[in-house]
Amino acid sequence: MGCLTDDLPLLELLCAADEVRIPGELKSSFPHENAPDAVTDTYVVDGGRLLLTLWHGRLHEVIYRTPAESVEDASRRNDRLFAHYGQGDGWTEILDNGFGRTYRRTDQQRYALWSYAMDITTFGTMGFHQVKW
Repeated sequence: MGCLTDDLPLLELLCAADEVRIPGELKSSFPHENAPDAVTDTYVVDGGRLLLTLWHGRLHEVIYRTPAESVEDASRRNDRLFAHYGQGDGWTEILDNGFGRTYRRTDQQRYALWSYAMDITTFGTMGFHQVKW
């Protein structure tokens, strides 16, 4: 049995900003509070919201605010997202702070965050991660 999070859009990090296609409605677009020259666009999609951060003309971060209805649905959604953004590489858990988990892709080119407390999943480039924090 499927759920809304089974059909979430899968995007390509580092694709050109004009190539990003979201099957949803743009709700807002704001400058990123910590990264010069970055803009975060918020889209409403089936299952919740996507926040896309565009920096230097490319997609550098995708935040899935798409809460699942059950632990099983969250696990299935995350398996799908981590497989896509892993692009054949695995993920190593770096930290579990009691609120969420931080991961690095084995090639150290991507990061992921999963807030199990809020059920928000983030994927991004390490170049952007270093600027935003």
